[in-house]
Amino acid sequence: MQSIIFGGVWVVFNIISRIVFDIFGSIPALGPVLVFLWAIIQALIHLAFLVIMVIAMIKAFSGSRWDIPYVGPMARKYAGES
Repeated sequence: MQSIIFGGVWVVFNIISRIVFDIFGSIPALGPVLVFLWAIIQALIHLAFLVIMVIAMIKAFSGSRWDIPYVGPMARKYAGES
């Protein structure tokens, strides 16, 4: 359940990021600068998502239980676990 929620958050971030790119791109003079800055922010957030995913995969393959911050407790609540 945790991976489903994490993947959903990643997809929602991509959708919101595309909307932000379109909004920033439509600004006449300042648009290219804002698009560039948002691209850097987006790249850092994607890198963080990737690092969290790799850590979660390593923990899962080693057999230890690890909750992704904010996502793990939410997943346990939806799955009905205590």
